[in-house]
Amino acid sequence: MRLLPFLCGILLTASGLPAQTLSLSGNWKIHPGDNPGWKADTLDDRNWQTTYVPAAWESTVLPGYDGFAWYRTTLEIPDTWKKEDLILNIGAIDDADETYLNGALVGRTGKFPPEEQSAWDAPRRYLIRVYDGAGGGGLYLAPVELMPRKQYEKMQRTQRKKGRTYHQLTTSNGLIAAVYNAATHQVDNVYPHIFSAYDSADFVQPYAFSIYPDVADKPVSAGYLRNTHVIEVRYKHFTIYYFASFTRSDRVFYAVVRGDPKYVSNFRFVFKGIDSLVAESVLRKTGKQWERYVLFRDNPDSNINADLRNLETAAVSLVDAEVAYMRQVFARCRFPAGIRRAERALMEQSVAVLKMAQVADNEIPPLSRGQILASLRPGVWSISWVRDAAFAIQAFTRLGLYEEARKGLEFMLRASPTNQYKHYVHTDGKDYGIGVDYQISVTRYFGNGREESDFDHRGPNIEIDDFGLFLIALSDYVAASGDQAFYQRWQPVLQSKVADAILHNINDQGIIRADSGPWEHHLPGRPFTFTSGVCGLGLEKFAELQRASGFESAPYFDGAARLRTGILTNMRYENRLLKGNALDRSPHDHYFFDAATFELFANGFMQDTSLFLSHMLAYDPELRVKTGAQAGYIRFNSSDSYENQEWPFAGLRVAMAQLRFGKKAEAKRLVRRVTDIAARHFHLIPEIITLEEEVYKGSIPMAGYGAGAYVLAICALYE
Repeated sequence: MRLLPFLCGILLTASGLPAQTLSLSGNWKIHPGDNPGWKADTLDDRNWQTTYVPAAWESTVLPGYDGFAWYRTTLEIPDTWKKEDLILNIGAIDDADETYLNGALVGRTGKFPPEEQSAWDAPRRYLIRVYDGAGGGGLYLAPVELMPRKQYEKMQRTQRKKGRTYHQLTTSNGLIAAVYNAATHQVDNVYPHIFSAYDSADFVQPYAFSIYPDVADKPVSAGYLRNTHVIEVRYKHFTIYYFASFTRSDRVFYAVVRGDPKYVSNFRFVFKGIDSLVAESVLRKTGKQWERYVLFRDNPDSNINADLRNLETAAVSLVDAEVAYMRQVFARCRFPAGIRRAERALMEQSVAVLKMAQVADNEIPPLSRGQILASLRPGVWSISWVRDAAFAIQAFTRLGLYEEARKGLEFMLRASPTNQYKHYVHTDGKDYGIGVDYQISVTRYFGNGREESDFDHRGPNIEIDDFGLFLIALSDYVAASGDQAFYQRWQPVLQSKVADAILHNINDQGIIRADSGPWEHHLPGRPFTFTSGVCGLGLEKFAELQRASGFESAPYFDGAARLRTGILTNMRYENRLLKGNALDRSPHDHYFFDAATFELFANGFMQDTSLFLSHMLAYDPELRVKTGAQAGYIRFNSSDSYENQEWPFAGLRVAMAQLRFGKKAEAKRLVRRVTDIAARHFHLIPEIITLEEEVYKGSIPMAGYGAGAYVLAICALYE
């Protein structure tokens, strides 16, 4: 990702309000361009645009904009802070920034042009100037807050003691999503949809934010209630439950306070939101305790009073009903026998994450229903990638959650006619399009179900591996569920617009021609080993389905055989390892050692034991994390911090490969690594773990590349 600058000025005034943390989420001023004079505290910014923070500026007031921009905001600080050192704590800024307080520079991260250096994934701890080169730009990730240094250091000490570096819990029902921050004790944002964008120029903005109880008490604990989607925040005299409701399947965010009536009767929340936000409240008795329901909704319908009456008179608490719903989902799952308690907890929470990441059946855009996001919010990948969804669907299938798996497959088969990249002539004059009609997106989908491919200065991502991964997930579903009716219905599309699209893109070397690859390198790309491998297995599994159902199978068996031979001819290096792609010749080349190559052993496309063992022997010194006996694998051995950190997904897929080739002890260590660190982080799996401090980083929580990969690894470990 290229960098774009962000520049920010913050003006402070005094107030007598007591506070521990000041949330800066909300409306800020923004102006594209770069003028050093804009840092002045006396600047008249009344004509500047207003934008919501945190959010990428492309999703608010600067669609498609790459370049410099300045942000400004004014806030009042409590009188009690006047003699305090203050910390400005910002989740992340894309791509580089300089930050000013009352006109004085207080910090910078990354570098501006002409010496561009992206720091898009690095949290900031100071006062703001921003630059964005491509992709999202600006203050896009919570938290955005100000606090005394003593308070910040105390918070950090507490979290280090708990071994926790991530503090946000997400709740979703497939319709709305909300994020609770356990470090600041507030709900950061409530979103009216779980996906981040309806379409290219229509991004999803929160309708409520900075929700917190109007009490002086601090929570005793916070976490998911019994590994479900219900967030439980315990205080000394009462408990608050935050959730989106699966049982009611509505667009309401619920905050339920349970406890003694003297604490609950007049309980109130402080919150911010859009003009149409309405918060309604009702009190109900639950056994010996009372519950205060507070419903946050955007532009409520006429049934609000009926909803409140139903909640007040219901025989069962909605909190209990929500927990029972998710526990029933767990009961449907085929969890392996003999798993450890910690593994069972993470398996259950992973199922909850996968359920929360799938768009509900009553979502408004009909073609969005069933799609599975790569990450829940606040993770920036709250978008439906084919690749991530394929692993989520495989996990649903492995657990016996066939309905969820089928809906994920049907979403892609029903999605808006793709073919957007049937032809794409790049700047080098070559056509990198698929070349024939196709159905599965070459990258990902907008919330409305239309194909999307993210662009940067190198062009779009065109990923042919998506076709193979989809066929693998589909074939596993049909084989496990026996759903022949599903296969018969979609067979013509599967053959002509998925399998045939793979065959069309096998080149004269017997490998898939250059594409953007497994880690999205944009065009012109390379002939990646991963792409050829997953396409080969996809063709092989599809051919078996075709043969069993009496359809043509020979071309697809032949295509799989050609790809296997092509990989061994073009990607095998010194007869001892598979390099990452056909172009890199030397072990010193950037993409030579690629963690994605382990997928060919993990999924069984390559079954040569000696090759696997020598492959691991060559790769471990390059990609194995060297800190900690149980540590996992990085993506590439490079200077890019995004690549050169531990990827739990990579470690879990290496574990799958090890299990296939009799290395159970080594695989168990890798799986236990993820289990143990997730146990300290609400049983959520991140995109990245930093090497030295073991800090959660990147998009969190991951669905297919986190929860899904873990489910598959545990099932394989105990089968």
